[in-house]
Amino acid sequence: MRKKERNLRSLDMRRTLLVTLPFAGALAFWQAYDGIIPLILRDTFHLGDTLAGAVMALDNVCALFLLPFFGSISDRCHSRLGRRTPFILVGSLLAALLIPLLAVADQMRSLPFFFTVLCFVLVVLSSYRSPCVALMPDVTPRPIRAKADAFNSLMAAASGVVILISISLAVPDVEHPNYMPVFLIISAIIILCTVLFAVFFREKKAVEKMHTESLAMGISEADMDASDEGGKEKETDAVVRRSLLGILLCVFFYFMASNAVTSAFSKYASQVWGAGGGSFANFQLVATMVTLISYMPMANISCRIGRKLTTYIGIGLMCFGGFCIFMTPGYSPLIYVFVSISGVGMGTVATTIYPMIMEVASEKTTGRYTGYYYTASMSAQIITPILSGAVMEFIGYRYLYLYAIVCALLAALPLVMVQKGNTILLKDLDLDHPTGELLGAGN
Repeated sequence: MRKKERNLRSLDMRRTLLVTLPFAGALAFWQAYDGIIPLILRDTFHLGDTLAGAVMALDNVCALFLLPFFGSISDRCHSRLGRRTPFILVGSLLAALLIPLLAVADQMRSLPFFFTVLCFVLVVLSSYRSPCVALMPDVTPRPIRAKADAFNSLMAAASGVVILISISLAVPDVEHPNYMPVFLIISAIIILCTVLFAVFFREKKAVEKMHTESLAMGISEADMDASDEGGKEKETDAVVRRSLLGILLCVFFYFMASNAVTSAFSKYASQVWGAGGGSFANFQLVATMVTLISYMPMANISCRIGRKLTTYIGIGLMCFGGFCIFMTPGYSPLIYVFVSISGVGMGTVATTIYPMIMEVASEKTTGRYTGYYYTASMSAQIITPILSGAVMEFIGYRYLYLYAIVCALLAALPLVMVQKGNTILLKDLDLDHPTGELLGAGN
């Protein structure tokens, strides 16, 4: 029986690895998007920080409308490949073809061409982002979704590390560097991840296996409170609605804080710390490596003490690291430590808040609820690049992190409303019972 308990509490690593590949491929682009696109807008097209922030918000404008749409559409998709797989295959391959054209437009110094290509890339990426993310809860039992989401974040961070190394090595400290090598590496990563996913992963079989594992834990997805038919009906439980609202408000302010930093980090590092060329990536590389190491331990903590308390811990780390950076106006080796602390905090919150939303969803509404998550996050990411850009342009670059701290503190307040979505704690599973009956599921 102990072997059964250990197996049910552990991730199916092969399945989880394959599910995370498409997301990791897409995140390779977003790592470069936040680092390189602001530099192109400033150095090639000479846009001010506020206007550049508005351009950086375009991906979130697209996502605000497209992510819920494609998430809901994928909920109702019934293809022989499954619900999510068709969107992932088509979208990722189109993205891999379009991304290198951004470097071509930069070398041509053509803002209309660059803007057009960027819009196409953002639309294509939005077409499969919700299906890609919704696939994880589709194939993972509820009690271990935090672990799966942490592994998802770990894989995304690993692809980000590759891109940061590429930026650091391939982007020289010159007036107009050629970013084509970096964008080609991104396309190669996307293609590799997509091919491995297509060859070795079968969505329908993975979903069936998840149902079997869930029943062994005493959890029937068919009996969970949620809407049907792809989420056409509204949630009627007042506690669930209030909890969902609290989680979504936390998501909103969390991304107000985190995206303000990530979307302007390359400019901040060059202005405040004197990081030229691609050397800004060195700070992010160290922080990403530390954050990568922290994902699984923090996920294990959330399975034991609950996601809500773990989220508070993450927000606290974000504020502490950000405050230390704010109080260190010039370059110091300690910056690596402070950026890493802030990064661990961001990674911790990112690991917990999406599974909290999935905890109040059912199998038929994961796409719709993923759309809610992205509506909240993308709304924040539309606003925050403009506001943080205005802060840097009119008040000073140093105040970027103070702005992020205020937003992070606001993210903690709505969690008071959250009564559902915390987690089914592993200690509450009676795995010795023949059906794996719950002793008393946590909220």
